[in-house]
Amino acid sequence: MNECSPALIAAMGDYSLLLNKGYPVTATIKLVGDRYQLDRSERLILFRGVLDNASSVAIRKKTLATLPPESDIGVDGYNVLFTLINFKRGHPLFIGTDGLLRDAGGAHGRFEREEDFAMAAELLCRHLSMLRPRHIGIYLDAPVSHSGQHRELLEATCSRFNLAATTETVQNADLPLQEYTGTAVTSSDSTVALKSRSPIFDLARHILEREYEKHFIDLSLP
Repeated sequence: MNECSPALIAAMGDYSLLLNKGYPVTATIKLVGDRYQLDRSERLILFRGVLDNASSVAIRKKTLATLPPESDIGVDGYNVLFTLINFKRGHPLFIGTDGLLRDAGGAHGRFEREEDFAMAAELLCRHLSMLRPRHIGIYLDAPVSHSGQHRELLEATCSRFNLAATTETVQNADLPLQEYTGTAVTSSDSTVALKSRSPIFDLARHILEREYEKHFIDLSLP
C-alpha cells in the first residue's frame, strides 16, 4: 500500500469526527466502513491507526525522535518483532495519527515460521547495538506459543551483539512496560504509549527506516 484510497481518506475524516464525539469504536468502524465499502485492511487501518485527537496529541508529545546513547529502555518484544516480520511478509504498514508505526493485518500472537523470529531477533539486536544503550529490558507475552524458546533465542542473540539485556516472559507485557521507569519504552501499542510512565521511542519504525530506507503512509499529517 503506497497511498490511501479516496474512500479511505473520506472514511478517516468521518471516523475521526465521530470518535472525537465519543462514539464507540466498533460500531463506528462498522458504520463508516459499510458506508464507504472499505475492505478488511482499510477497516484495520481505522481501528489501529486513527485515535481520538486528545490521545494522538498526548502520545506525540511523549514520543522521542531520537534515543540518546547510554539509554535504559524497555522493549515491547512481540510488538516490535511482529512489526518487523509483517513488513518482511509484505503486509501494509502505516504511521498512525499518534505518529507510531503500525501494520494493517498480518500475524499477531503466532509465528508461521520460526526462522521469521530468528530473522527479526537478529535485525532487532543489530540495530539496538548501534543505539548503544546502557541496559535493555525485553518483555515477551507468555501466552504466545513458544515464548520460552523465543526468550532463550533473544538472550543468545543479545549476547552475540554484546548487549546488556534481560529478557522476561510475563503474562501481559503491557503492565511492566506501563510501569517502566527509564529513558524510553519501545512500543506502538496505543494503550502502552498512553499509560507509560516513560517516554516512547518507535523502535520498529527506526529500524525499518534505516535498514530499508523505507517511508510509510503517514496518517498524522494534515
